[in-house]
Amino acid sequence: MLKFETVEKPMEHNFRSTSNILLMMSGSIACAKASSLISEWTKKGHRVRVACTRSVTEFVGSATLQGLGAEMVFDNVFSPGKAMEHISLGKWADIIIAAPATSNLINKLSAGIADDAVTTLWQAAYGQEKPMVIVPAMNTRMWRYPATQESIKRLKQWGIHVLPVASGELACGEKGEGRMLEPVEIVQMIERLLFVDREPSGKRILITAGGTRESIDSVRYIGNISSGRTASRLADALTVSGHRVTWLGAEDAITPDRPCAMPRFCSFEDLSVQLQTLLAESDYDAVIHAAAVSDFRVGSVLTRDGHPLDSHTGKLSSGSDLLLQLKSNPKLLDQIRSWSKNPDVCVIGFKLTDTEDLEQRLAAVKKQFDDSGVDAVVHNDLREISCNAHPFCLHTSKRAMVTCQDDEALAKTINNLMETVS
Repeated sequence: MLKFETVEKPMEHNFRSTSNILLMMSGSIACAKASSLISEWTKKGHRVRVACTRSVTEFVGSATLQGLGAEMVFDNVFSPGKAMEHISLGKWADIIIAAPATSNLINKLSAGIADDAVTTLWQAAYGQEKPMVIVPAMNTRMWRYPATQESIKRLKQWGIHVLPVASGELACGEKGEGRMLEPVEIVQMIERLLFVDREPSGKRILITAGGTRESIDSVRYIGNISSGRTASRLADALTVSGHRVTWLGAEDAITPDRPCAMPRFCSFEDLSVQLQTLLAESDYDAVIHAAAVSDFRVGSVLTRDGHPLDSHTGKLSSGSDLLLQLKSNPKLLDQIRSWSKNPDVCVIGFKLTDTEDLEQRLAAVKKQFDDSGVDAVVHNDLREISCNAHPFCLHTSKRAMVTCQDDEALAKTINNLMETVS
């Protein structure tokens, strides 16, 4: 099924010369600054349409927005002749950008509230596999408000690209974080997102990332040191190359910078359920299983004398020794192909060893091929990993091997491998 070439091809960044940009505006003093985006984009040849909340008119009028180059301004789902605009605009757009996005709008989008032109349109546009971007603008305390931060986190998990806020003097006269980025910065970031969305060769790729946590009680767990960094960089690189990436990551894993679907897991059981669901629902061309999955889960917690304790009732006392009885978890990698809607899915496993013995390393790689029936194995050894080095070796089922000095080289090698996937 795979014909692997070891020649590394550069990953291309194919940007659109012109795009359909849907700008969603919510009421903020930053509306004046955001309005200049329309002019900047139209000068570059992009087509811009605008959706507004009613409060936007308190800061800038529809005539001004159209004068700057907006083809239309949509601010009322009940306007005569515009009953389906909340559907058609989302289909028309190549990218959807909420700027300025107030704390009110961000929290509405996170909560699933659709009570005006902007929130209704946003929900109808979601899930069409096109970039959706939020550009926050608010007072420092509103930015730091717990609900706002939780909403930001949730939206990122859903694959929404949230741009950072700037720090400095705010409209209220205070100084702090929460300022909307300057238009030139926003334009630059949006241009980087306007690559050709889905080239014919693009694949549907599922990537698992980060380490599982197996609970001991309500606050303690068995875990590992995986950060998910490699998987997230792979997700970014493959997204830029035109592939449709789903990043299934641990709660504390480093997240991708590029917009993609980002469901989460915590324990082995969470990951198992998510994998089965995603593989059954979507026709993935490839699965890159980079998650560091715990080999064991806590079967029972005992006192030093062997008496069982109920670890589900809360935090166990730290006043005495505990005995943990561990049970082995099955290998998820072994079951990916059987769970997959696509029987020809390409499966890439990861193998970490901790030995200087080359024969032991190769034996561990061979065992993963033999036990799991994978198409390729990415191997590295703990003794070669440091703060300055993180090399990999990618082995194919024909035992061909490519040495990669870092995760950037690994991403290029895997991208080449994706070209051979049928």
